[in-house]
Amino acid sequence: MGISFQQPYLLLLLLPALYMVYHWWRQQKRMAQARRIWIACVRTAMFCLLILAVAGTQLVHPVKAETVVFVIDRSASMKDDSRATAFLAEAVKQKRSEDLYGVVAVGGDAAVDQPLTTKDELQALGVQVNRNATNLADGIRLAAGMIPSQARGKIVLVTDGLATGGDVEKEAKLAAERGIAWEAVLLQQPQGDEVLVSSVQVPDRLYAGEEFPIKVDVDSTVATKATLRLYEGNREAGKQTVQVEKGKNRFVFAQKAVDKGFHRYRVEIEAERDTLKVNNQAHAFSQVAGSPSLLIVEGQPGAARNLVNALQAGSIQAVVKDPALLPKELDDYKQYAGVVLANVDATKIGDDDMERIRTAVRDLGLGLIMTGGQDSFGMGGWFHTPIEEALPVYMDLRGKEQQPSLGLELVIDKSGSMSGDGRGADKMELAKEAAIRATEMLTEKDQIGVIAFDGSPWTVVEPQQVKDTQAIRQKIGSIYADGGTDIFPALQMAYDEIKKMKAQRKHIILLTDGQSGRDDDYVGLLQQMTGENITVTTVAVGDDADTTLLEDIAQWGKGRYYLSTDPASIPKIFSKETALASRTFIVEQPQVPALAGASDWAPLRQGLPPLRAYVATTAKQTAEQALVSQDDDPILARWQYGLGRAVAWTSDLDGKWAPDWVNWAGNSRLWNEIVAWTLPQINEGQWRTETQLDGTTGKLTVTLPKGAPLPQELEAVVLDAQMKRQAIRVQPTGPNELQGSFEIGDPGSYLIQIVEKSSGKAIASQTTGLTVSYSPEFGLPQDGGQRLKEWLAATGGTLIGDPRDVFAGKLPAKWEKQPITEWLLMLAALLWPVDVAGRRLQLPDRFWQRLAGLLRLRQTEVAAAPPVTEGGAVLERLGGVKRRTRDEQVGGRAAAAAAEPKTTAGRGAALAGMRKQQEGARQAASAAPKEAAPASAAKQPTASSDRKPQQGASQGQAGEAFNRLLAAKQRKQK
Repeated sequence: MGISFQQPYLLLLLLPALYMVYHWWRQQKRMAQARRIWIACVRTAMFCLLILAVAGTQLVHPVKAETVVFVIDRSASMKDDSRATAFLAEAVKQKRSEDLYGVVAVGGDAAVDQPLTTKDELQALGVQVNRNATNLADGIRLAAGMIPSQARGKIVLVTDGLATGGDVEKEAKLAAERGIAWEAVLLQQPQGDEVLVSSVQVPDRLYAGEEFPIKVDVDSTVATKATLRLYEGNREAGKQTVQVEKGKNRFVFAQKAVDKGFHRYRVEIEAERDTLKVNNQAHAFSQVAGSPSLLIVEGQPGAARNLVNALQAGSIQAVVKDPALLPKELDDYKQYAGVVLANVDATKIGDDDMERIRTAVRDLGLGLIMTGGQDSFGMGGWFHTPIEEALPVYMDLRGKEQQPSLGLELVIDKSGSMSGDGRGADKMELAKEAAIRATEMLTEKDQIGVIAFDGSPWTVVEPQQVKDTQAIRQKIGSIYADGGTDIFPALQMAYDEIKKMKAQRKHIILLTDGQSGRDDDYVGLLQQMTGENITVTTVAVGDDADTTLLEDIAQWGKGRYYLSTDPASIPKIFSKETALASRTFIVEQPQVPALAGASDWAPLRQGLPPLRAYVATTAKQTAEQALVSQDDDPILARWQYGLGRAVAWTSDLDGKWAPDWVNWAGNSRLWNEIVAWTLPQINEGQWRTETQLDGTTGKLTVTLPKGAPLPQELEAVVLDAQMKRQAIRVQPTGPNELQGSFEIGDPGSYLIQIVEKSSGKAIASQTTGLTVSYSPEFGLPQDGGQRLKEWLAATGGTLIGDPRDVFAGKLPAKWEKQPITEWLLMLAALLWPVDVAGRRLQLPDRFWQRLAGLLRLRQTEVAAAPPVTEGGAVLERLGGVKRRTRDEQVGGRAAAAAAEPKTTAGRGAALAGMRKQQEGARQAASAAPKEAAPASAAKQPTASSDRKPQQGASQGQAGEAFNRLLAAKQRKQK
């Protein structure tokens, strides 16, 4: 145990503090000695405590426990080696009870698997990390952060030595600077013959009809025969039988660019001698220039026939597809210049497809057009979808006052089967999201009610106006899946509640995924509902639902029946049903739309034909409305969304709502101009781009044409297969060269959209890509042991193999410091009122005398007692006589007061008696010295009469001394 100071130079303040106390002492000469000593001691102690607190006083004691953090390599190259867990378990058994340990799992990222603990048993390792890479540096950094600064810490790295990213040496040195030691355990993995495709090189830009080479690099640890196959998309475009030599090999495929657009090439190798198959393929991208192509998605066959005919008159080619055939990879959209959704129901397009379309518009610059119809916009369930975000209009009606009110009752199955399906979708959560989305589409004058049922129904949301949407959301969110399924009681309760609603239109939506009995009178109940203009729609979730019963209920209830095989479509179904139930989205009113903007579209400046109907929407604030209805609803609107452009046409294309427009002479020209407006408007960048993979980092190199000036701003957006985006800035690194880097997660395709900006406006762009065909963990085998030894040699680490070496107690000594500043301040605060009391309270002098006597008494007890002298004995007896006299006087006065005579003579007699008592006390005091005669005098053979003169003399001297002391005290009191 020791003491240290954080700011020891502040201890010099003790000198002026002691001087201040000394100076005060000299000025207080008239103060009683005991009182002055007391105040000086208290004040000195208080100053010392404050100065020690300011100096940062700390108690220091040695740290005995060791803190060890294991960093376990959990990447794919370790192949779940059981030796790692066995080493940890054995090492933990060797630790002392006070030692701590923790576990960090590391792959492409690092995560804490076991926080610091003193438990003697190792828990099972289960934290998930990205196994497609090895970043040991992240693991060491996290482990060092877990070790307290005052601990005797150590990091033990258990790995095969194969790192694909991070700077291990740097992180180990930073840990060593903090006094943290580190050791490593090498677990090398067996290696076999390996053949892999390391890269595929294709020109990034081509022209239709151009011949070009595809270069394939193959690395191998063995000489063997192999078969190479080239694929363009999913079509086999070439095949070779080759002899692969040990080391690096290059093979070439000769190809010719035929189809324009963005193309992905894949090369696969099949070798006679090979261990891993996962690294036997690689990809590359190329852009073939040509006329633009438009992807048209039809909700029903023929929905876009008139648009296709109009585009044929121009130079834009159209490809018509069913919603189920939408591209499933983001890079597949690059072969198109835009996408048209022609009267498409949102339930026919998955959420991932919507996200891919939205991302292609925002980040890749594609155009987007949505046209109206009975299954489009709000009527198609597009509310709160990624497509609505990309379009210039909202799907709901905002600020509309003249709308019929709607009473909506939602009946939701909450049985146990709603908790999830085989694909992991939580149907209950999707049903709650659907209910919330339907609520958000309603206005304040509408009413909502929610019933959940299993074996019996219960009311979740009482029928109420949609005013406090937050409270309604919270109640809907409280539903949980449990129990069986019984539909009829829930339907009966819904009828009882909805008929109480005061609304112009009333609708019930029933959702279930289970079976229910048919013995109840469904027909009679639904006849009562339809008799009161209450409609019922049913939604069957999955094939296990009672589809026959639900279809009958919808038919008897004059509603619609939906069979949802994908639970993710439930929210879109509810949105669509809410729109259909309100019957306010389709405006059937013949009128000629008014021109409001977009004067660059020349056909709009001619005489416009009338429309018979359209889907009501709400224009977004920054959208430009080209045509508006009599009610100021948008008919044709456009806006810029990211790099792309989007257009909304709220009437149809097939001529049911706009037959006059189909036959209008300006129709073909108008649609060609609309589509052309949505096509990418910025120029193709004339720079050359290259991409390469460096461990877990992708690198982009942009080379400018010779003599070209550097762009004001060049940035790139990287998109992976999950549509996650990374924005990177490309910086100059040399003459006519710029570079940028980005993180690589899982294997897959990474599209890179490069954009040149001037004054914040995009002026040129180019699309390239990088495909990570397999994890870097499966690259060509390397000597991980040698790399690990190099790290240890550079950072002072140690290679160990025995678990007993982990807690061997070889760590350097460390001291733990415990600040006591707060305690010192607390003691000083307690002494402060004592100091004030000593200075301000007027205590009698005998208090300070007794205090001084108490202090002297304590000093006497510590020191050796001196022999008793004759003078001391006399003074002690005098003190006793004085005390007895004082007590008798006090007693006499009390008695006199109690028996005070009532006459003057009596009072005189009483005073005379008191004088006699005082005289007797003085005589007793005079006789006291006789008893204190020296012992030597008692030994003299003299008579008692001979001793009387000597005793009288002693008595006179003592009395005189006593009187002098008494007089001095009285003068001092006066």
